[in-house]
Amino acid sequence: MMRPCKLAAAFAVPLLMSACAGHQASSTSQVVEPKQVVDHFANMAHAMYADSLQAATQLNKSIDVFLATPTQANLDAAKAAYAQARVPYQQSEVLRFDVENGHVTEGLDADGGLASIDAWEGQVNAWPLDEALIDYVSGSYEGEYNSPKNIINSTGVFTVGGQSIDISTITPELIAGMNEIGGAEANVTSGVHAIEFLLWGQDLNGTGPGAGARPVSDYYTDSSQGACTSGDKKSDYKICQRRAQYLKAAADLLVSDLQAMEAEWTPAAGAKKGTLRNDFLTRGDGLQRILDSMGDMAIGELASERMKVAILFGSTEDEHDCFSDLTHIAIYNNAMGVVDAYRGSYARLDGSVVSGPSIADLVAHHNPALKQQMDEHMSLIESRMRAIVDKAEAKSGGKKFDQLVGGSAEDKKLVLDAAAALVSLEEPLSEGVSKVLALSLQEFDAGTCPTEDVGDCES
Repeated sequence: MMRPCKLAAAFAVPLLMSACAGHQASSTSQVVEPKQVVDHFANMAHAMYADSLQAATQLNKSIDVFLATPTQANLDAAKAAYAQARVPYQQSEVLRFDVENGHVTEGLDADGGLASIDAWEGQVNAWPLDEALIDYVSGSYEGEYNSPKNIINSTGVFTVGGQSIDISTITPELIAGMNEIGGAEANVTSGVHAIEFLLWGQDLNGTGPGAGARPVSDYYTDSSQGACTSGDKKSDYKICQRRAQYLKAAADLLVSDLQAMEAEWTPAAGAKKGTLRNDFLTRGDGLQRILDSMGDMAIGELASERMKVAILFGSTEDEHDCFSDLTHIAIYNNAMGVVDAYRGSYARLDGSVVSGPSIADLVAHHNPALKQQMDEHMSLIESRMRAIVDKAEAKSGGKKFDQLVGGSAEDKKLVLDAAAALVSLEEPLSEGVSKVLALSLQEFDAGTCPTEDVGDCES
């Protein structure tokens, strides 16, 4: 039975409609084979990336409209397109792991494939970022990069990370080349969070209510539109022109990057050596890779890096979608990506559902009792992650993720309980599912904060 999904926020409704519709377990009366599960998972991967590309393309079009006619309505439309574009990508992040994690064969680039998923993912989704490198920030901003000079308000040769670069024209190639420049992970210049910052601006509310509130006048490029601003200060039109140039370059690069990843997973790519789909289908360890990815995403990446780090350190800078205050949507969809992987079911943007042979089906055949246990774990994850969403979207007394970070012990417990549900997958995956299916899994990445004790977090 399909689960109901309701949200109070106007543009947030479809953000979970897509996420919810697909999380029903695939149902089949036939015994499935491991190869069928692996083949179907590859189809799901392609569907997720195809949807991500489609939504990013729509975001790019919305940005074009906004930049051509910078009005509040068009800015709001671009923000809504951004939020929608995040949904399929967030669910696809269960696929984000690379050679270092044992998920991908090293050297695929020798056959024309991606040299590194990590590098690709860093160009698309790196966070947290030092926004002062990109554009203006408040006077109280404290980051690793802390200079009044940034890419948008500077021209000519720009020095950062010990490197000097000509930034006269902001292009996709420029911001791709500058991403994490000087080896500093916070020097993020490309990807969705750069776009998020350029649309919303800084969230100056700390742990209080409210997201970033960049004025539309930040994109007034000539006098016919009004005075160009940088926040509450007037600026030269050249600044607004460069800001528009940056936003467009970032959107173009995002589309290009997703085109490359979508091509890696097309059905035709399965027969092409060097592609991720071919590697996944031919290595012979597809089931292990699905389960390993589920564990690494649920435990090390989501529960630790995206939830416990922010809560235990009281750090809004470690909030995943800190400018837009959409972190509750992001982490929910990340968790549902794990559920997708287990159940073999993904709801597409067009409302159709990609559903087929799954690990859940294999477990049900070999050990019905374990299948029931796993269903309970998945339901627990969903309900606890949904509690964070419901709290964020409540009409009365609602609190977004950054408010929970600075909230009461009860507020923080809401996040920590959800993280605990994710971590609780470790034993049934590594001791239950793997043994029932005669698989050998790697040790799951525990992340920076393996427990709920801040003293156990890596410095």
